[in-house]
Amino acid sequence: MPTKRLALIGCLSLLAACSPQAADNATDAAPKPAPAEPAVTAAPAVDAPAPVEATAEAEPSAGLSSGDEALHKARAAAGCPVPGDVYDVDDVRIYCAMPTDVQAFLARENTCQHFAGEEPYDDERRRELEEASAKYCEGREKIFTDLVARHRGDCAIREALIGINSRYDLDFDLDLKPCEG
Repeated sequence: MPTKRLALIGCLSLLAACSPQAADNATDAAPKPAPAEPAVTAAPAVDAPAPVEATAEAEPSAGLSSGDEALHKARAAAGCPVPGDVYDVDDVRIYCAMPTDVQAFLARENTCQHFAGEEPYDDERRRELEEASAKYCEGREKIFTDLVARHRGDCAIREALIGINSRYDLDFDLDLKPCEG
């Protein structure tokens, strides 16, 4: 009997992974690794997991969904190692051009978004999600506001912050307008 149960569980897992809904979800979001612990510095930051090498031959893109392939290409073209917890393609594209405080915010915000999109399927998972939300999402407004103030005079960073603001609906009544000229 245990063998039949194990075979049934395996078949159901395979069926769930191959369902059209799973394929749709795979193109919407890349795999999201577990977040790293935040480091306490002058600007709140997240210690990145071991960096992912940004080389074209790091891993073949054959068999990847279009979303995964775009992320793979963005990582390969990034110009520096991008931590695995930065999984939004637009964030990967700008990551290497940003100062460390903006990079840390990108990692933290991607982790926040990951946990915000999860469903609490039981009480234990609900507690885990609440703890992760408190750890990675609370204080976003102050961190982002500080970044805007700190980098107000740098047009390239300002443009990147405007994009981040739009992607994650971070508008905290900031006067974020593109540089003129």
